[in-house]
Amino acid sequence: MLLAFGLCSATALVCLSEAADYAGRPANFRSVSELAVPGAGVYIDVAVAIKCFGVATSYLIVIADSVPKAIAAFGATGIWLDRRLWTIAALAVAGPLAYMKQITALQHASKVALSCVLLITVMIVVFAIEKAFPDLMPDFDACAEKEDECEGTIVLVQSPMTILRALPVFVFSYTCHQNIFSITNELANPTRERNATVAFIAVSVALVIYILLGSSGYYTFGSFVSKDILVSYPQANITVAVARLAISLVVTCCYPLQAHPSRAAFSSIVKNCATVDEDVLHYSITTLFVVCTGSIAFMVDDLGMILSIVGATGSTIVSYILPGASYFLLFPDRASRWVGFGLLCIGLAIMPLSLGLIIQKIMSGAPLTPH
Repeated sequence: MLLAFGLCSATALVCLSEAADYAGRPANFRSVSELAVPGAGVYIDVAVAIKCFGVATSYLIVIADSVPKAIAAFGATGIWLDRRLWTIAALAVAGPLAYMKQITALQHASKVALSCVLLITVMIVVFAIEKAFPDLMPDFDACAEKEDECEGTIVLVQSPMTILRALPVFVFSYTCHQNIFSITNELANPTRERNATVAFIAVSVALVIYILLGSSGYYTFGSFVSKDILVSYPQANITVAVARLAISLVVTCCYPLQAHPSRAAFSSIVKNCATVDEDVLHYSITTLFVVCTGSIAFMVDDLGMILSIVGATGSTIVSYILPGASYFLLFPDRASRWVGFGLLCIGLAIMPLSLGLIIQKIMSGAPLTPH
């Protein structure tokens, strides 16, 4: 499933970059969607804006939940464990980055995030190695704090219904399409080959990380592995605490990557209704974005149902339906247009299926994991 949806995601990114070339640079969601389906631009802008706003808010909630757990391992108490303090701290770091006009300006923050991801991946792999070779690295005993059995069963293939319930996690694990236009607009010499190379390298790196994390975590704990994999490891372990801080830093660095496309979509909607100075629009929308996401994260600690629904609709539109429809309609003379048609069909099937699974979880009272 990781391979299949990784291939779909990379293909969709290439389709969008091809459509952007056809629409003319600098391209955006409105220019591409209006060419493919006249009148659809505003709806795509709304979908992108709301989706990215919701994801950015969830990032702040993740930070507020993760940092107190991490620093508690270092002996922190009192106000340092207040989630609202860390919401403000995250905004103090990520907020100024959200004002950057060029996505290229976020390259250093992205390098920090990728370094943190590498640290977390190495840690989880090392815990798996310790299980395979006991006493090799006793500090990385995953069951050190658990008196009961901490390793569940491991099976090669789950039941069809279990696989189906997990489908949305795999479908939306590569959702980065909201930034493809900004990336290719700013890419030096954005040829078809370079655009495709960027797309496939990005997805391939994510694929390798997912396989390492998923297989190592499952090998270590089997069916007892937690949905939040870091919860499964010894919470008093300093390395695990550092990993929790690292994931919070990753999410902080990713916040402006959601602000950028959301601002572009909101700006497109405003400019379609009135003439506004570019700088005024940029700073006004960014300020509203930061204030509103921060306020919501400050007041609530669970947006599971709302974010799951937004993810199932917005992510499907941006990652499958729009790329497929745009490529199919804009390139009628290409035989490869049917690849776009295939993506469109996958998207049209995924959306109601994902929403159905979400409703089923709501009805059963099971917790929802935002995508």
